[in-house]
Amino acid sequence: CMSLGVAVLLGVLQGLTEFLPVSSSGHLALAQLLVPGFSQPGVVFDAMLHVGTAAAVVWYERGEIRRWLTTPGGRRLFGLLIAGTIATAVIAFPVKNTAEAAFVRPVWIGLALIFTGLVVSLTRWLPGGAKDERGTTWRQAGLIGLAQGLAVFPGLSRSGMTIAAALGAGLDRNWAPRFSFLLGVPAIAGVTVLEVLDERHALAAAGAGYWAACFIGAVAAGFAGYFALTIVIKTLSSRVFHRFAWYCVPLGLVVIALTWSRS
Repeated sequence: CMSLGVAVLLGVLQGLTEFLPVSSSGHLALAQLLVPGFSQPGVVFDAMLHVGTAAAVVWYERGEIRRWLTTPGGRRLFGLLIAGTIATAVIAFPVKNTAEAAFVRPVWIGLALIFTGLVVSLTRWLPGGAKDERGTTWRQAGLIGLAQGLAVFPGLSRSGMTIAAALGAGLDRNWAPRFSFLLGVPAIAGVTVLEVLDERHALAAAGAGYWAACFIGAVAAGFAGYFALTIVIKTLSSRVFHRFAWYCVPLGLVVIALTWSRS
């Protein structure tokens, strides 16, 4: 059974990397490969950590969410999030099994990290636009959702892909990360439900210790994620977001080099 200490460490890692454009799934996969005897039913533990970071988004936007629930513009925004989530599913579901297999293939993770770095570096030259929550179109929501679907692969950063797509589609630099993070909430909820249903028999035999690890990890991810979320919004508005590429590309190269040296 996974120790609570490992669950906390993995939760903090997930939280710190979920909103930074460095791929939380890639970091989780690499970290789990280093934990002796680590195993989980499907990717249920990972999904629960993502629930923690999704809760951080909801808490961060709690005031705006209350306002959106009572205004026509807010209800339209929820419709845009649904449209983006559908676009995500169109991309993500057909490649789900391939993506899960990549969690134990460090070379794939390394290549995906390099690709993430290249995408994030492009944000330096993407000025964004003037579209805020009131001006975001259905087409823009769909394009950002498609980008989110690609991030099902470990090493491809969900925030990096969606924020780059949002800026390229013309969203305002302050609104782009917020829409990206909000779009992740329904996707995370859907993936978690599907993972629990797919692995329900294994989960029934997992025992209370495993569920305690999931809960503690999710709480740790939520607190760390809230901290990381504020950093991303500040870095994007100050136009230093692209510098995260300086981390992703070298890390990807190191992962590939280490994997080949051991083969």
